[in-house]
Amino acid sequence: MENQEKIIQKFEQSQNSLVLQSSDLSLETIAAMVENGAIDPSPRYQRRERWKHNAQAELIESFLLNVPVPPVYLAEDDFGTYSVIDGKQRITAIHKFLRGNLVLENLTGFPEINGLTFQHLPKPLQNALNIRPYLRVVTLLKQTNPELKYEVFTRLNTGGQPLLPQEIRNALYRGPLNDLLFELTSSQFLKQQLKIKTGNESTYTEMFDVEMVLRFFTFNENWRDFSGDARRSMDDFMATHKKASKATLTKLADKYSDALNRCEQIWGENAFKRYAKPAFRDQFMAAIYDAQMIAASSLEPKAFDKIIKSKQKVTKATEDLFSDARFEESVRSSTNTPSRVRYRIEKVQDMLLKI
Repeated sequence: MENQEKIIQKFEQSQNSLVLQSSDLSLETIAAMVENGAIDPSPRYQRRERWKHNAQAELIESFLLNVPVPPVYLAEDDFGTYSVIDGKQRITAIHKFLRGNLVLENLTGFPEINGLTFQHLPKPLQNALNIRPYLRVVTLLKQTNPELKYEVFTRLNTGGQPLLPQEIRNALYRGPLNDLLFELTSSQFLKQQLKIKTGNESTYTEMFDVEMVLRFFTFNENWRDFSGDARRSMDDFMATHKKASKATLTKLADKYSDALNRCEQIWGENAFKRYAKPAFRDQFMAAIYDAQMIAASSLEPKAFDKIIKSKQKVTKATEDLFSDARFEESVRSSTNTPSRVRYRIEKVQDMLLKI
């Protein structure tokens, strides 16, 4: 009986915690709300833009062909301002097209409009898109329990393009540490090594750069006792440090920035890359990133100063590492095996200390 009462109580609480409002908005209304800041399509917990150009064009085609489009979900942050919980890609595409920043291409249901922007559509089609198509918008009102906003986000986003591990962490572990991860990705050297130039690269849209910052924090803390499950270890680090103090966050930031700066000075453009005769391959490898970042971070100042004065020796020693079959294996296959994590980090540490 007591258990039943608890079940009923929890049910009633959930009904009262989620306050919804549904409405149908014209595409022009949605575009205008984005433009004047009433809708924030990219709150921090949202994924970065991943829709390809064709998917954006097909959405517009769906409106013109009267094909049903799923609703979008907003959260009311303040009276009159909203953030997108689900539907970021749809809202972004609508705004881009109605403001002339999207060219329709590769459409098969309505090929006659391929190559056109909104301004070049026949006037009746412009009017129809502005006024007639309505998009159902479900809003979680301000009085909704704040925790539910993120719960709704993660549940809704298991459909369509599945959330990647870092996108899930971004939603679930919001807070000062998560904000710090994003701040540290602004490093130009990190962007260079990940080949992030325009923001359209998968390393950016899929938050790989953010995950690499977290990966350093996680491995630097537990590489000697690593479990073998990188995903869970990173989840655990986020959960444990979610509400870290300002002093702790400052230490983490300094540790990361120092390690990255040292890698840039030691290896330059060859940092985090594999050597395959006769040159370093122009490809970022997370396993090499682990080893070099942690090894560089562990150096005493005097040892580091000595190393950066011997760059030719460093280059030769790094090349020689890849002639070690076990090291090569540790960075290329089953890279999260605990023994391989330890081996590659120790080998790079030993190499640097012998310079």
